[in-house]
Amino acid sequence: MFDRSMSVFRSIRRTVAQRFFLAVALADFFARRAFLREIVAVYSGMHKHHDARRSGREVFYVRRHVHMLEKGISMIPRRDTFAAGYIEDLVAAVEACTAADLLDTVTCGWVADTLDAYFTATEASSSPEIRRARERYKQLDVGPRSRDFLGPVPVRDPAQVTGEGLPSYDALLSLAHARQSVRWFTPETVDRTLVDRAIALGMQAPSACNRLPYRFVVVDDRDTIRRIADIPGGTAGYAQNLVGLVVVVGDLSAYAHSRDRHLIYVDSSLASMGFLMAMQAQGLSTCCINWPDSAAADSRIAQILGLERYERTVMLIAYGRALPDAMVPGSGKRDLDSIRQFVGSTEGDPR
Repeated sequence: MFDRSMSVFRSIRRTVAQRFFLAVALADFFARRAFLREIVAVYSGMHKHHDARRSGREVFYVRRHVHMLEKGISMIPRRDTFAAGYIEDLVAAVEACTAADLLDTVTCGWVADTLDAYFTATEASSSPEIRRARERYKQLDVGPRSRDFLGPVPVRDPAQVTGEGLPSYDALLSLAHARQSVRWFTPETVDRTLVDRAIALGMQAPSACNRLPYRFVVVDDRDTIRRIADIPGGTAGYAQNLVGLVVVVGDLSAYAHSRDRHLIYVDSSLASMGFLMAMQAQGLSTCCINWPDSAAADSRIAQILGLERYERTVMLIAYGRALPDAMVPGSGKRDLDSIRQFVGSTEGDPR
């Protein structure tokens, strides 16, 4: 009797296990199909990037390598010779992008400032590559230097780097606490200048090799807002109330390698946080709208906005003026100790 019971038990266990692993295998298969869209976007971006490199007109290549020059210039101690392996290609790319009018005014100023500083820093170098690049650069008219239209560049001011004269921690904390996810807005249209100011602040966020692989698509047409706001799925009940919407779009053509595919999410999210804070500082409210990885949703929003295959929607942000007296979720965060871990010596621990 016991042997028979054990046999039945093993049979049931085997059947359950088989079905479980079948379910896991099926889930994995369909998950891979979902990831296939990201793979297509990543390789479409790489294809565009390499095509542009072959023509010499790749703006993201210019941004990345100019930033690499910046790091070399600021190195302690600084070498007489650095970047010799790519400086000729970089100057050629700057020349091609300038001729094709692909560099905006701010980028031109930054590129010119950095190349000026680089060739000054490497005057003592005996590298033939640097000498050839310098001669080619002398013949190139990149445009006005950033100091001609921006004034002193803040990041190079030691007083600002050390925090002197900047907002206090308490002021920043108060701003962070003031920002809440508001879903109910007045019908009042928001001045686009205020939105631009917030985006300009968001752009100051860190970005890997200063590529800024994203764009903020601002939608303030009510019909288009409604069409887009209905797509994510988490907007039921308040989508019809939205007066402004930002679609944050990542550009995978910024990268030559698939290893960098996550940077569009990291960099655009950093920029989005600055945008949220700047909107709050101007008396405007915002709400981040989740963007699940859905084939149907991706297809619909790509069609409405005309996105390229290598572009990915990262998130949506609703904005406007908060409706007076409307309730806003408090959304309590977590205790600091629950998310922070120190690794290292405990010497000098103030606790």
